[in-house]
Amino acid sequence: MNAMTLHARCERVTSETAGIKVFTLSAQGAHAEFLGSLEPGKHIALQYPDTSGIEQQRLYSITRKDASDLFEIAVKREGRGGVSDHLHATLQEGVTAPLQFVAGDISVASIIDHEQVGMLAGGIGITLPIALLRELVKRARNGQTVPKVTLLLCVPSIADIPFLHELLELDLSTSWFSLHVYVTREPVRNNGHFRAGRPTAQCLSLLGQPDAVVICGSHRFAQGFREHSLAMFPDSELLIESFTPPAAAQPAGPEHAQAGNSVRLHLHDSDQVLELPAGKSLLDMLESSGIAVRSLCRSGICGNCRIKVSDGECKFESDFCLSDQDKHEGYALACCTFPLSGNITVELNPTA
Repeated sequence: MNAMTLHARCERVTSETAGIKVFTLSAQGAHAEFLGSLEPGKHIALQYPDTSGIEQQRLYSITRKDASDLFEIAVKREGRGGVSDHLHATLQEGVTAPLQFVAGDISVASIIDHEQVGMLAGGIGITLPIALLRELVKRARNGQTVPKVTLLLCVPSIADIPFLHELLELDLSTSWFSLHVYVTREPVRNNGHFRAGRPTAQCLSLLGQPDAVVICGSHRFAQGFREHSLAMFPDSELLIESFTPPAAAQPAGPEHAQAGNSVRLHLHDSDQVLELPAGKSLLDMLESSGIAVRSLCRSGICGNCRIKVSDGECKFESDFCLSDQDKHEGYALACCTFPLSGNITVELNPTA
């Protein structure tokens, strides 16, 4: 069956916090293989318009699966006019949205063979840990062994914490889960589960000696804690998700300070030349010019937008999948590449 014929029907909407809604969706017309891929921790691609009416494809973590065709996602209102804002405002019971595919490599199977697991989440990045924790709870109730898990959660305020009651109950009722919450934008007393400020590298000592570390948050959050985790737990397996693209590059020198700086993109595959203003990622530049580019996560995780870049000057933001050898050979990710100036040659379909 063509994936484009699939739809998600909204069955229920609940408010988790003032800015986060949980949608219970059913997959309409899906075959058994697709339904089997709907695993908590993985993400579903939905086609939905942003607030200006432009349809886009966006990924959302599957936080729960209640039946073969019934699953949940949590959507945060961002206030930037994107797909999540429109979903948050308009998706209601009975409304359907096209389903594209299921993606992602992280599920409960990724952690059940480990003895100790550390989890680090920033804001709505809690969707991955909560999905995994719910699956571990099912296993524990069935008498199966589960790893010891410690979660460090970073949020702006206590009112912004999704699934807080569930997390606290799990901490207080089990011997295998511990919760530590860092609150960044309101004063709290360092007491029990809550601490003021952002977690530092030293805070990772609360994780003990995990043999796996799950990290989910913004690109900056994921990159920062990947580096800290590599330094502190060099032998641990890192499982990373990021839900935001890298921030726009800030020109480093005075030669890039003038507004209106432009770049010339030479597309090696088609010999096409584009002259575009600097300031956006290469992926955004190409898409705004009507150039089809393989892409999925838009945050340096999946590697689908792998390209090759030569000439000109670019800022390469950190990604989570290319090796040092890849980068030495000129490979980059379009979502993490920010052209700054000059003539830049891009191979959209480089041979491996």
